[in-house]
Amino acid sequence: MFSSQNNNGVESQLCTAVNNAIRARNAAELASIVLLEPPFPPIYQELVQLLQSNYPQSANNSESRLDQLVRRVVTETAEYEDEQGKPVQGWNAMVTFLVGWMTFLRDMDLSNLLHTYQGLKDLQEQANSALTHPIKGVLILPTIVNYARVFARVALGLDKHPELIQHLLTSNDEGSRESLSEKAANVVRVAFTQCLNDRVGTQDKKLGIYKMANICLKILFQADKPESCETIFRNITNSSPPLHVYPKPEQVTYLYYLGRYHFANTNFYAAQLVLDHAYDLCSKSPQFIKQRRLILIYLIASNLIIGRLPTQHVYTLPEAQGLKDIFDPIAKAIKAGNLEQFRRITNPDLSGKNAGWLMKFRIFYQIGNYCEVLVWRSLFRAIYRKTGQEGESNTGKAAVLDLNTVQATFAYLEARAKIKNPEHAWQGAIPGHRNFGHLFQDHASVSKSSYVDPDFAGVEGIEPYNHEVDVAEAECICATLITQGFVAGYIDHATGRLAISGARRPGGAAQNGFPAAFQVIKSKNSDNVLGWKEDAGGSMQGQVIRMSGAKAAGE
Repeated sequence: MFSSQNNNGVESQLCTAVNNAIRARNAAELASIVLLEPPFPPIYQELVQLLQSNYPQSANNSESRLDQLVRRVVTETAEYEDEQGKPVQGWNAMVTFLVGWMTFLRDMDLSNLLHTYQGLKDLQEQANSALTHPIKGVLILPTIVNYARVFARVALGLDKHPELIQHLLTSNDEGSRESLSEKAANVVRVAFTQCLNDRVGTQDKKLGIYKMANICLKILFQADKPESCETIFRNITNSSPPLHVYPKPEQVTYLYYLGRYHFANTNFYAAQLVLDHAYDLCSKSPQFIKQRRLILIYLIASNLIIGRLPTQHVYTLPEAQGLKDIFDPIAKAIKAGNLEQFRRITNPDLSGKNAGWLMKFRIFYQIGNYCEVLVWRSLFRAIYRKTGQEGESNTGKAAVLDLNTVQATFAYLEARAKIKNPEHAWQGAIPGHRNFGHLFQDHASVSKSSYVDPDFAGVEGIEPYNHEVDVAEAECICATLITQGFVAGYIDHATGRLAISGARRPGGAAQNGFPAAFQVIKSKNSDNVLGWKEDAGGSMQGQVIRMSGAKAAGE
């Protein structure tokens, strides 16, 4: 690269090496020269000492002298004439970046994270400016990717120490505080936007779209700001080349965050589509088992919520170790309509065995809120199969279910869920049915819940929440199932019964009156997912994307 044995100073050798890399259009070589974080090779230590002695921070003219040095040696940044004699824009922003990089090395103090953060922010912004050059800007793209990763780590690290950064936080238009991580993501997003909007030549800058997007997404998700990702996904939908032309590692990372975004926004059907593709693309090499496990966790959770239960084979996979203990009880509760077990798993007081684990991955409340209706559907079906009146095809009489029986069953299971150690496990017995017998007890005599919403803890007059189902609520639950399409039929309020459709068709009311949950949900959703550019479409016509050089965007 360059050597201290040369008669010129180390700073001049550095600039000569940069100039040669630019002349050779070698972006990877350029990135290997402008290193950012220690440990540095010995020659860089010598460079730092020289900068501190010859271009001290205390001297007013140090930066102007470095600027002169760069312009004299890095001649590839100067304006020149093309073959037709037309002037070609100089790369002044690159000069500014190189001066900023050398002063960053000179002043670097790793013991002062705030100082390091500000220096990295300035340097990232200078690199972003250098990227705008219409011809040579793409050469700094790998450098920008490398710098953004370092910048992200420092910002996320500082966010864990809010006492150090209070003075740097500002309020956004909605009045909430904008974290340091969000500020860092906004800086990185500038480079992402430049890559996305490149319209020059063969658009090599577009090679960096998903690398820069993934860094922004990583920052925002680790800062717990998934809602701030929407602009990135919309811009990619509108302006990006199709995802499949990029390297698989970039695809997998991007789809993982896209799936997490849709999961957080309760678009569970979209989440399972992209997570399923990410899982298929992710390498099966043992070194990527952690990545496959992360994808699988959200993939299983998404599928549970839309009514697709995992097979036992899934739990035998290396990346699924321990997941059966987490998800199998939920799946069984959904399938059997075991409301008691479901309540124990999703108890809002977080007393469930796996509540802490589910909270850690931010899937506890989604499962509790959105799987409940699937448990209701299964429970209604189980009650009908045991106590309902089957329809008659010859008379056209509809199949019916007594909602008083539904109310009694729901009340019984809700009451059992409040008992810490019930004497018997619920086996699907129905109140009033011959196999219910001695298991039924007056739910009013069951020990009451002690749960109080944390927002109201300690407030005078607030009583613990005790959910008791009456006939009116049973009818509301039934109406909800009908409205959402999980039960086909109507409520006869005069008789307090549910009339169920499909008795005269093959399979009877037990099959036709309770459509498969997944098919119902699928029919309401589209396979077109925000943020997933699967094909070029009309917007990319006439544009050329050279993906063979994808590595030039940084590794």
